Amino acid sequence: MSFHARNIHVSYGHHQALAGVSLHAKAGEVTAIVGPNGSGKSTLLGAMTATLPYEGEVSLNGRSVAGQKPWELAAQRAVLPQASKLAFPFTVIEVVQIGLHAGTAGAQTDVPMHALARVGLSHYAHRNFQDLSGGEAQRVMLARVLAQVWAPVQAGTPRWLLLDEPVSSLDIAHQLQVIDIARDFAARGGGVIAVMHDLNLTALFADKVAILAAGKCLAVGTPTEVLQDDILSRTYGCTLRVCAPPGDERPYILPHAASA
Repeated sequence: MSFHARNIHVSYGHHQALAGVSLHAKAGEVTAIVGPNGSGKSTLLGAMTATLPYEGEVSLNGRSVAGQKPWELAAQRAVLPQASKLAFPFTVIEVVQIGLHAGTAGAQTDVPMHALARVGLSHYAHRNFQDLSGGEAQRVMLARVLAQVWAPVQAGTPRWLLLDEPVSSLDIAHQLQVIDIARDFAARGGGVIAVMHDLNLTALFADKVAILAAGKCLAVGTPTEVLQDDILSRTYGCTLRVCAPPGDERPYILPHAASA
């Protein structure tokens, strides 16, 4: 089972945000989408979630998303946007319960508290969501999408987490927590697609990396295959040098080895 985008084109007026991008993500893996600002990462995720108009084809577990009802898609994949704003004074547990009602586990009333515990916020259940810090709010929203697809496999069919910059407001400990959640979801048979900016965290947890620049896909492969000096320098428009510790093939990039 897979999440497959084929030849995706997206335009905003005269600006072409995506020009024939394809991406194939497999269940049981974490697929990361990286690239500079404005490269089309979030736009690709928006096309794959059918939340913006596109040309091309997107299929989820073998079925075109274009022919599915919103509730059908909500039962198969949960989407964490870059930022979420609420206009009403919901409590934290009420926000997480929104994800529960969007998915297929509406009768499992214990799921929201389990989801909050997974992100380390079970003691925040009755706090006002609007009183939270940016990082706390981001973790609550992650709990919401976890509640929506709590079981990574439903009736033999994998479910998906689609995460747009899930660690952007978090400290290093909570970044690693999110990585652990994503890895665990994939290990239990689900699929994860994450838009990322941090290349080192990407190398740490992704099975596959797609590099976008100027609306095109420059490279797709394992972190070791695509996080290369020439590819990254061309992508980001600055000189980058990729390193690897002795006995460990996972690449990393340090600022001291970069130049504008």
